[in-house]
Amino acid sequence: MADDMHAVTMPKLGESVTEGTVSRWLKAVGDTVAFDDPLYEVSTDKVDSEVSSPFDGVLLEVLVAEGDTVPVGTELARIGPAGAASAGAPVAAPAQAVAEVAAPAPAAPAAVPAGTAPAGAHVLTMPKLGESVTEGTISQWLKAVGDTVAFDDPLYEVSTDKVDSEVPSPYDGVLLEILVAAGETVEVGAELARIGAEGHGPATPAEGTRPAAAEGTRSPTAAGPPAAANGQQSILLSPVVRRLAVEHGIDLAGVTGSGANGRIMREDIEAMIAQAIPASGLAATAAPAVARTVTALPKSAEPAAPGVTRVLGPRDQAEPLSRLRLTIAARMTESLRISPHVWTSIEVDLEAVERVRQRHKERFRRAEGISLTYLGFIARATCDALRTFPELNSSVDMATKQRILHHYVNLAIAVDLSGQGLVAPVIRDADTLNLRGLARAIRVAADKATSRKLTPDDLEGSTFTITNPGALGDYTAAPIINQPNVAILAAPMVSRRPTVVGDAIAIHHMTILGLSYDHRAFDGVLASRFLAYIRDALQDRDWEGELA
Repeated sequence: MADDMHAVTMPKLGESVTEGTVSRWLKAVGDTVAFDDPLYEVSTDKVDSEVSSPFDGVLLEVLVAEGDTVPVGTELARIGPAGAASAGAPVAAPAQAVAEVAAPAPAAPAAVPAGTAPAGAHVLTMPKLGESVTEGTISQWLKAVGDTVAFDDPLYEVSTDKVDSEVPSPYDGVLLEILVAAGETVEVGAELARIGAEGHGPATPAEGTRPAAAEGTRSPTAAGPPAAANGQQSILLSPVVRRLAVEHGIDLAGVTGSGANGRIMREDIEAMIAQAIPASGLAATAAPAVARTVTALPKSAEPAAPGVTRVLGPRDQAEPLSRLRLTIAARMTESLRISPHVWTSIEVDLEAVERVRQRHKERFRRAEGISLTYLGFIARATCDALRTFPELNSSVDMATKQRILHHYVNLAIAVDLSGQGLVAPVIRDADTLNLRGLARAIRVAADKATSRKLTPDDLEGSTFTITNPGALGDYTAAPIINQPNVAILAAPMVSRRPTVVGDAIAIHHMTILGLSYDHRAFDGVLASRFLAYIRDALQDRDWEGELA
């Protein structure tokens, strides 16, 4: 194949997916295609996906017809510059040669210029791990240069602002070269490493630079820092860094970057956002939103947070905050700044639910393979309440002065990652599921989270969130709202307590549901009615009928 021609291959659209069917080509031979343009539709036994072009250029040749089913890694088409001749007869790539790893659409690989990579070497690029993800951080390499790697062997861990993922190798061979060190953040499509046959030498780009990307692809770094608009030198900024800086009015000229060669990282901006927000997040929401300029001080001159000393004693230990913890810190602080939080709660008698659980829990476990927990009942009642009170299933857009009501329930369930942080996978259209279906969906979401198999798309699009600290013995809780939701429900501990039943006192299974809500979206009376609806549903509904 000519050096200026790129092969488009069947992506791997899931861990157990080995083949796919080209449902429809969205471009014809001769059409001009741009990076990320919809190129074709592919169907597997798991999912139907629209796949975007990983290159700029012209569609020179289609090698797999609509309706054909081919193995993962098979060459589907070729893209090159206008006027280039096609490469000839179709040649199917081996199943090991997967162009994309664990992503719903191919990433934008940085093409290797002629002479920079050994013949037969494969270029690994930063995969696109979600629709809105533009960059990723290499957390650690699981193989070293010179190691033999097999197709689907764990190769490296990548972290984004959405999810941490372990990425398998798309090829068999030897890891010839690592181009991005652990801890570096690069854009989607950046070259990460090269894999080839044993004995091939690594690429030898000019000292101090990386190979330049071929025309029509995107390069991760430049040989030297580009000139900034104000005449100063600046390091390449990722789209996420630019967006955060614009949203929060941060002057990047004064930011000291912690990345390679002084590059400004997402963590640098998030730390500045957290420092700039007053200690009382609720008080900050009373003031109108105004643009502000934050100038970072040199590392040695940064002021300590009020009441916190940075002097370590002999029994103190400092450890860096993980990317996940920094992301949680920034988002929770930002949520407090955005939404005027109010908290209310209600006591619920779950004795009727407990009796149903006891009657059905063994049969439910045999049928579903999971426990019949209180959370399934609470989620079911909550979904019905959200349909009855759509104001709580909404989001607020202050820029347009609108409240957007969502006529569907995408329910996020907070999951603890063994103390390392919280994620909230989303159950889409949860209001269409019965008790059994919701319990099953909650377990699937929790298992994906704890096994680190969530994709960024699993964490996006929520309209309401439930957090469930009850297993840890919490009496009640006032959680921070998961933006852009306007409310979050806490389902704490269920315990046997005395309560008044008629004219007698009985020992029942009781809990206190807590609701944090955004006072911009609605008032306390609606929040109280919402909680009362959930309470009455849990206490009075015929749950037996849902499980029969």
